Amino acid sequence: MSWILLVILAQFFYALVFIFDKYILSRSMPHQVVYSFYVGVLGIFVLVLIPFGFVMPNGAEIFWSLVAGVAQISGFLLFYKAVNREEISRVVPFVGAVSSVFVLILSSSIIKEFLTLRQIIAFVLLVLGCLVIGFRRKHFLRNGVLGLSIVSAFLFALFWVITKYLFLGTNFVSGLIWVRVGVVLIALTLLFSKKNRELIFSETKQVKSKTTKFFIFGRLFNVAGSLFLYLAAFLGSVTLTIAFQGLQYVFVLILALLLLKKIPVLKEQFNKEVLIQKIIAIIFICIGLSLLVI
Repeated sequence: MSWILLVILAQFFYALVFIFDKYILSRSMPHQVVYSFYVGVLGIFVLVLIPFGFVMPNGAEIFWSLVAGVAQISGFLLFYKAVNREEISRVVPFVGAVSSVFVLILSSSIIKEFLTLRQIIAFVLLVLGCLVIGFRRKHFLRNGVLGLSIVSAFLFALFWVITKYLFLGTNFVSGLIWVRVGVVLIALTLLFSKKNRELIFSETKQVKSKTTKFFIFGRLFNVAGSLFLYLAAFLGSVTLTIAFQGLQYVFVLILALLLLKKIPVLKEQFNKEVLIQKIIAIIFICIGLSLLVI
């Protein structure tokens, strides 16, 4: 299966995650520590893959797995803090676009992954599409959100480049298990703080059962999307894999139109100006995709 098809499937599942998260955040946004903790520790389920080719890591691989864990959990903490201050539909595309640029820089310097001219053009179009689809002319990221978003984007980029580095030295199953266990271990360190423990366990008890159900479904879709994305990063270019994040919002737009009556919180603005903006973004993304496929 082409790694590009895997990316497309991953972004479809991430679009579903976006919708479930938007529903949860519209009701009550858990503290960033709570959200980051559960998103991190749920990665423990990757251990079910151990019988399918796991190889014990050496000291260096363990070290880089922990660094990846620090990067992702720290990125989540800053990202959810930004989402607490600004609409998720504005933060996510910006973080996605900026993290793609950071991946391009880090991957070329750390793992020596370079793009051809055709791939660079496709990359630029994909990132532009991601930026355009979340752009608001009269409202840019404020209240410290811009800084939080840029730093979280860098940390997410660092996580993906380290993940690709680990993949280059082993098989897919081993690399995936190492990096996810690293994330789980770092997420568990959040419990060292008494304040964090109180936040995590008190908010867990207060969460409504319906919200919990949506969170669980969202995490299941996230697992599916993550597996496809990790496999795509393993088989293909990590730079281009991450640059495809704009495709997620094309799926979000389609799903929002289909589910608008059933889930009013997905309401999108479909006036002339916004439609033109979204169409331009979709054109950029589709041209970028076609340059990689043809």
